Amino acid sequence: AQVVLNRMRHKAFPKSVCGVVYQGHTRPGCQFSFTCDGSLRRRPDPQAWAQAQSVARAALEGYVETSVGLATHYHANYVMPYWAPRLAKLTQIGAHIFYRWHGGWGRPAAYAGQYA
Repeated sequence: AQVVLNRMRHKAFPKSVCGVVYQGHTRPGCQFSFTCDGSLRRRPDPQAWAQAQSVARAALEGYVETSVGLATHYHANYVMPYWAPRLAKLTQIGAHIFYRWHGGWGRPAAYAGQYA
């Protein structure tokens, strides 16, 4: 959730939740795998869906996981995306590893976008 909100604020990404989440969903290598791997056609597990809604609500109400900071990228620890070595690793929480860009694009000034 925080990566999505960070992307909305960053000048390199769309300015809405849907814009960020569905960016690239029509091509291989989409931003969030559930938008292009068929997951959306399956009924979600009720308990997992309730947890996802709770996390989203907290993020939209301003909760910030400080260790994730300005992360704009993440992946599960069982995959190794080609872009991971090019970014600054911030932290790992459970099975997810979080990253931000090096240089100016990874600094707070790049996150000044107004979102829809």
